[in-house]
Amino acid sequence: MKVIFLEDVPGTADAGEVKEVKNGFARNHLLPRRLAAPATPDALQRAGAIERAAQAKRVRESEDWQVVADALDGTRVVVEARVGPNGRLFGSVTGRHVAQKLSEMTGRDLDHRQVLLSEAIHDPGNYEVPIRLYRQVQTSVTLAVVPEGYVEPAAEEPAAEEPADEEPAGESAPEPEAVEAAAEADTEEGVESDAAPEETSESEQ
Repeated sequence: MKVIFLEDVPGTADAGEVKEVKNGFARNHLLPRRLAAPATPDALQRAGAIERAAQAKRVRESEDWQVVADALDGTRVVVEARVGPNGRLFGSVTGRHVAQKLSEMTGRDLDHRQVLLSEAIHDPGNYEVPIRLYRQVQTSVTLAVVPEGYVEPAAEEPAAEEPADEEPAGESAPEPEAVEAAAEADTEEGVESDAAPEETSESEQ
Protein backbone atom coordinates (compact mmCIF):
# COMPACT_ATOMS: atom_id res chain seq x y z
CA MET A 1 0.00 0.00 0.00
CA LYS A 2 1.25 3.49 -0.85
CA VAL A 3 0.87 5.95 2.02
CA ILE A 4 1.86 9.50 2.86
CA PHE A 5 3.37 9.87 6.32
CA LEU A 6 1.67 12.43 8.56
CA GLU A 7 4.19 12.07 11.41
CA ASP A 8 7.83 11.09 11.71
CA VAL A 9 8.16 7.34 12.22
CA PRO A 10 11.78 6.65 13.26
CA GLY A 11 13.41 4.02 11.12
CA THR A 12 10.63 4.13 8.53
CA ALA A 13 9.98 7.61 7.11
CA ASP A 14 9.63 11.31 7.94
CA ALA A 15 6.40 13.27 7.77
CA GLY A 16 5.52 14.30 4.22
CA GLU A 17 7.24 11.31 2.61
CA VAL A 18 5.33 8.98 0.32
CA LYS A 19 6.31 5.33 0.57
CA GLU A 20 5.10 1.86 -0.30
CA VAL A 21 4.61 -0.23 2.84
CA LYS A 22 3.17 -3.62 3.64
CA ASN A 23 -0.62 -3.74 3.87
CA GLY A 24 -0.60 -5.25 7.36
CA PHE A 25 1.82 -2.62 8.70
CA ALA A 26 -0.32 0.17 7.26
CA ARG A 27 -3.69 -1.17 8.42
CA ASN A 28 -2.62 -2.41 11.86
CA HIS A 29 -0.14 0.30 12.86
CA LEU A 30 0.14 3.40 10.67
CA LEU A 31 -3.47 4.16 9.76
CA PRO A 32 -5.11 3.52 13.19
CA ARG A 33 -2.55 5.76 14.90
CA ARG A 34 -2.84 8.43 12.21
CA LEU A 35 0.85 8.22 11.49
CA ALA A 36 0.10 7.91 7.79
CA ALA A 37 -2.78 8.13 5.34
CA PRO A 38 -3.49 6.48 1.98
CA ALA A 39 -1.67 8.33 -0.80
CA THR A 40 -4.77 9.68 -2.50
CA PRO A 41 -4.55 12.68 -4.86
CA ASP A 42 -6.05 14.95 -2.19
CA ALA A 43 -3.53 13.74 0.42
CA LEU A 44 -0.62 14.18 -1.97
CA GLN A 45 -1.58 17.81 -2.54
CA ARG A 46 -1.06 18.39 1.17
CA ALA A 47 2.42 16.82 1.22
CA GLY A 48 4.22 20.18 1.23
CA ALA A 49 2.18 21.55 4.13
CA ILE A 50 2.65 18.34 6.10
CA GLU A 51 6.43 18.50 5.65
CA ARG A 52 6.66 22.16 6.71
CA ALA A 53 4.60 21.51 9.83
CA ALA A 54 6.80 18.52 10.63
CA GLN A 55 9.99 20.58 10.32
CA ALA A 56 8.67 23.18 12.76
CA LYS A 57 7.71 20.40 15.16
CA ARG A 58 11.21 18.86 14.93
CA VAL A 59 12.78 22.16 15.97
CA ARG A 60 10.53 22.37 19.02
CA GLU A 61 11.15 18.74 19.94
CA SER A 62 14.91 19.13 19.56
CA GLU A 63 15.00 22.14 21.87
CA ASP A 64 12.80 20.37 24.39
CA TRP A 65 14.88 17.18 24.45
CA GLN A 66 18.13 19.13 24.58
CA VAL A 67 17.12 20.40 28.01
CA VAL A 68 16.67 16.79 29.14
CA ALA A 69 19.98 15.79 27.56
CA ASP A 70 21.87 18.52 29.42
CA ALA A 71 20.28 17.45 32.72
CA LEU A 72 21.13 13.77 32.17
CA ASP A 73 24.68 14.24 30.92
CA GLY A 74 27.01 12.23 33.18
CA THR A 75 24.20 11.19 35.53
CA ARG A 76 24.72 7.95 37.49
CA VAL A 77 21.90 5.46 36.85
CA VAL A 78 21.82 2.60 39.39
CA VAL A 79 20.29 -0.75 38.40
CA GLU A 80 20.14 -3.55 40.97
CA ALA A 81 20.48 -7.16 39.85
CA ARG A 82 20.86 -10.58 41.42
CA VAL A 83 24.46 -11.77 41.55
CA GLY A 84 25.52 -15.41 41.69
CA PRO A 85 28.34 -17.00 43.72
CA ASN A 86 30.70 -16.57 40.78
CA GLY A 87 30.19 -12.81 40.79
CA ARG A 88 28.18 -12.74 37.56
CA LEU A 89 24.57 -11.65 37.22
CA PHE A 90 21.63 -14.00 37.16
CA GLY A 91 20.33 -12.95 33.75
CA SER A 92 21.46 -9.62 32.35
CA VAL A 93 20.85 -5.87 32.31
CA THR A 94 19.51 -4.60 28.97
CA GLY A 95 18.44 -1.36 27.39
CA ARG A 96 14.92 -1.91 28.69
CA HIS A 97 16.16 -1.69 32.30
CA VAL A 98 18.02 1.53 31.55
CA ALA A 99 15.08 3.04 29.65
CA GLN A 100 12.77 2.27 32.58
CA LYS A 101 15.10 3.97 35.04
CA LEU A 102 15.52 7.01 32.80
CA SER A 103 11.75 7.28 32.37
CA GLU A 104 11.36 7.33 36.16
CA MET A 105 14.09 9.96 36.51
CA THR A 106 12.89 12.31 33.76
CA GLY A 107 9.14 11.73 33.76
CA ARG A 108 9.43 11.10 30.00
CA ASP A 109 8.49 7.92 28.20
CA LEU A 110 11.79 6.58 26.85
CA ASP A 111 11.95 3.58 24.56
CA HIS A 112 14.64 0.92 24.93
CA ARG A 113 15.76 1.70 21.37
CA GLN A 114 16.89 5.12 22.57
CA VAL A 115 19.43 3.40 24.82
CA LEU A 116 22.43 2.66 22.62
CA LEU A 117 23.67 -0.34 24.57
CA SER A 118 25.70 -2.51 22.22
CA GLU A 119 25.12 -5.71 24.18
CA ALA A 120 23.50 -6.99 27.36
CA ILE A 121 25.51 -6.60 30.57
CA HIS A 122 26.33 -9.73 32.60
CA ASP A 123 28.72 -8.36 35.25
CA PRO A 124 28.41 -5.74 38.00
CA GLY A 125 30.32 -2.53 37.40
CA ASN A 126 30.13 0.93 35.87
CA TYR A 127 29.42 1.42 32.18
CA GLU A 128 29.23 4.53 30.01
CA VAL A 129 26.02 4.30 27.97
CA PRO A 130 25.11 6.70 25.13
CA ILE A 131 21.46 7.76 24.90
CA ARG A 132 19.74 9.11 21.78
CA LEU A 133 16.82 11.16 23.03
CA TYR A 134 15.65 12.63 19.73
CA ARG A 135 17.13 12.55 16.24
CA GLN A 136 20.45 14.42 16.68
CA VAL A 137 20.03 15.02 20.43
CA GLN A 138 22.28 12.64 22.35
CA THR A 139 23.80 12.39 25.80
CA SER A 140 25.48 9.75 27.95
CA VAL A 141 24.98 8.37 31.44
CA THR A 142 27.01 6.20 33.80
CA LEU A 143 25.21 2.91 34.35
CA ALA A 144 26.07 1.36 37.73
CA VAL A 145 25.06 -2.30 37.91
CA VAL A 146 25.07 -3.28 41.60
CA PRO A 147 23.98 -6.37 43.61
CA GLU A 148 20.48 -6.41 45.06
CA GLY A 149 20.34 -4.70 48.45
CA TYR A 150 23.49 -2.72 47.78
CA VAL A 151 23.72 0.42 49.91
CA GLU A 152 25.59 3.41 48.59
CA PRO A 153 28.40 4.41 50.99
CA ALA A 154 27.73 7.73 52.64
CA ALA A 155 30.09 10.50 51.67
CA GLU A 156 32.50 11.26 54.51
CA GLU A 157 32.42 14.83 55.68
CA PRO A 158 35.75 16.42 56.65
CA ALA A 159 36.19 16.69 60.42
CA ALA A 160 35.77 20.22 61.72
CA GLU A 161 38.96 21.66 63.18
CA GLU A 162 38.66 22.83 66.78
CA PRO A 163 39.68 26.47 67.13
CA ALA A 164 42.91 26.93 69.06
CA ASP A 165 42.72 28.86 72.34
CA GLU A 166 43.78 32.39 71.53
CA GLU A 167 45.80 34.41 73.98
CA PRO A 168 45.21 38.16 74.27
CA ALA A 169 47.51 40.33 72.23
CA GLY A 170 50.61 41.61 74.02
CA GLU A 171 52.80 39.86 76.52
CA SER A 172 51.95 36.30 77.39
CA ALA A 173 50.79 35.45 80.90
CA PRO A 174 53.70 34.79 83.31
CA GLU A 175 54.35 31.28 84.53
CA PRO A 176 53.21 30.45 88.11
CA GLU A 177 56.83 29.85 89.22
CA ALA A 178 57.80 33.34 88.06
CA VAL A 179 54.91 34.88 89.95
CA GLU A 180 55.92 33.11 93.19
CA ALA A 181 59.57 34.12 92.79
CA ALA A 182 58.62 37.77 92.29
CA ALA A 183 56.42 37.72 95.38
CA GLU A 184 59.22 36.27 97.51
CA ALA A 185 61.65 38.91 96.25
CA ASP A 186 59.25 41.71 97.17
CA THR A 187 58.86 40.23 100.66
CA GLU A 188 62.61 40.02 101.27
CA GLU A 189 63.12 43.62 100.16
CA GLY A 190 60.42 44.74 102.54
CA VAL A 191 62.03 42.91 105.48
CA GLU A 192 65.48 44.34 104.78
CA SER A 193 64.15 47.89 104.62
CA ASP A 194 62.37 47.50 107.97
CA ALA A 195 65.46 46.03 109.63
CA ALA A 196 67.92 48.78 108.54
CA PRO A 197 69.50 50.49 111.62
CA GLU A 198 68.81 54.15 112.21
CA GLU A 199 71.93 56.33 112.05
CA THR A 200 72.35 59.09 114.70
CA SER A 201 73.90 62.27 113.57
CA GLU A 202 76.82 63.69 115.54
CA SER A 203 74.86 66.80 116.36
CA GLU A 204 72.29 64.82 118.32
CA GLN A 205 74.99 63.12 120.51
